[in-house]
Amino acid sequence: MRKNIILGFLLAFAAANISAQNPNQMPKKAQAINLSERWGNYERSQYFGVRFGMNVSQVMFYGPDVDNSSRVGFNGGLVAGFMLSKSTPIFIETGLLYQGKGAYVNNDRDDRVTIRQHFLEIPAIFKYKIQTGVEHFKVQPFVGMFMAFGVSGETRFYGADPERYPVDDRGRYKRDTFSEGGLRAFDLGLKMGCGLSMRNFYFELGYSIGLVNAARDSFKDFGFDNFDNSIHTGCFSTTLGLDF
Repeated sequence: MRKNIILGFLLAFAAANISAQNPNQMPKKAQAINLSERWGNYERSQYFGVRFGMNVSQVMFYGPDVDNSSRVGFNGGLVAGFMLSKSTPIFIETGLLYQGKGAYVNNDRDDRVTIRQHFLEIPAIFKYKIQTGVEHFKVQPFVGMFMAFGVSGETRFYGADPERYPVDDRGRYKRDTFSEGGLRAFDLGLKMGCGLSMRNFYFELGYSIGLVNAARDSFKDFGFDNFDNSIHTGCFSTTLGLDF
């Protein structure tokens, strides 16, 4: 299902881009000229982009006896930005992104839990593009929100009670991260960071934090007796991109 969603978005993105650039069914030579001019226009009022990068994320269990460690994942997808005012270089950017998140957690009994989460994310951020003294080099601080939907994931509990849960030969109980009794699949949160652009090339450092409490009571069955039943996502990201 995830592949179908991504494929559908890619087709819609391509169709929208072609339509925006070619409303009058221009001949192929004119299309090539139009695309070339767009590629060389670094002061465009709207842009489309591709993104790919790395996440360092946590699933933060709040409590006195819970030890959280970060997990590395990947991010990637498509974005589109639109200038809000001709007098001020403020843009709103949205898109569809894949976000790989998760964490390593030790519970009250020092049992290890590995959490993997795969999200489809829709961001809505505001960017301010600051001109620098270097030609075509811009600094782009941003802040905004994101909405994410968990599409798959796996949680492994090491040390689960074999009389209550079907463990494998290594003593692990594996379950879908977002299944009933697992973490909530929906997340809504804040994004902030800063990007750097040079011509059509883009680099970004960012941080996002989920505002939705992903906890469910069943996590207390796995040795999390002393945490306060509050679980939130947190993620540092580095991203490379290409805008056109």
